[in-house]
Amino acid sequence: MTRTRRTALALSAPAAGALALLAATAPAAAGPAPAGTAQEITRAVTGSPQTAGVPADGYAVTGVRTADSDPAWAAARLEPADPAALDPATVVLHHAAGEWRVVSLGTAGVGCEEAPAAVVADLALVC
Repeated sequence: MTRTRRTALALSAPAAGALALLAATAPAAAGPAPAGTAQEITRAVTGSPQTAGVPADGYAVTGVRTADSDPAWAAARLEPADPAALDPATVVLHHAAGEWRVVSLGTAGVGCEEAPAAVVADLALVC
């Protein structure tokens, strides 16, 4: 069986300058992240090279959650401000060396190869 995997893909629409961000629709299974952690994760997502082609006001970072098995792993949803311009996305992050970093963003298989199996299960990632 062949699995298709897409990560960190942003496409620009020429005239309107709109960008399309490919997405996965993983439901949130882990608990919500504490407020301070959610803010750090939001900053990591909006400051990531993987989202640099999308204006920060073009999407909202929602559903931020950390894995019960290892809270150094987190996931969130990127919800478009204009659904006609952007698709929702799933993002997986890891906290190391004192900061959160985006490790996977996209549609199918988001975080599946990067995160440990227990984290994938906790975050209800679709693999």
